[in-house]
Amino acid sequence: MSEQIFIQGPMGQLEIFVDYPQGEVKGFAVVCHPHPLQGGNPQHKVPTLLAQMFLERGCIVYRPSFRGSGQSDGLHDEGYGETDDILEAIKQIRSKHISLPFYAGGFSFGAHVMAKSYNALPDEIKPKQLILCGLPTATVAGLRHYVTPAIKGDILFIHGEADEVTLLSDLIEWARPQRHLLTILPGANHFFTGYLKQLRVAISRFLVA
Repeated sequence: MSEQIFIQGPMGQLEIFVDYPQGEVKGFAVVCHPHPLQGGNPQHKVPTLLAQMFLERGCIVYRPSFRGSGQSDGLHDEGYGETDDILEAIKQIRSKHISLPFYAGGFSFGAHVMAKSYNALPDEIKPKQLILCGLPTATVAGLRHYVTPAIKGDILFIHGEADEVTLLSDLIEWARPQRHLLTILPGANHFFTGYLKQLRVAISRFLVA
């Protein structure tokens, strides 16, 4: 059962769900959920899987609710204000675990916010490893155009070949100048339906590094 805590963010309170590992604490992780206006929340299956993977490796895992969702104050801000919120959350969480390694992950809209947050963090406090699933890098049909910053580091990009929301071709176009390594799940849709086992394998191999 997750613990529910609240911190003070730029627009008021931010709701965060916290999970503690069994045994020795070896790190901490922040995981961002998909688009709140499309039903995304911290309990979605992909952020839940990310949280489980970090927990199994001894991390305390923090899953914030984006502004305007759950019990977080404010209104949805298309990733701009949300990035400010996550940066503030990381600052406050990091102050509790100053000596522990930091990991991070996100799915879909949450991957976009985490990529922007990662880009804004000074190098010395960037996450040791970052996992971005279904990262939007261009126009998402029916929603908006995403501008994703160029980022570098120890990053796992996982994408469904048949992703109908955040197109694989857009991710490849974005990744090409940076020569990123991409992990593609053939046949998988945006929500990795039926592919959670493969998602787990890909993440396990990455986190061993």
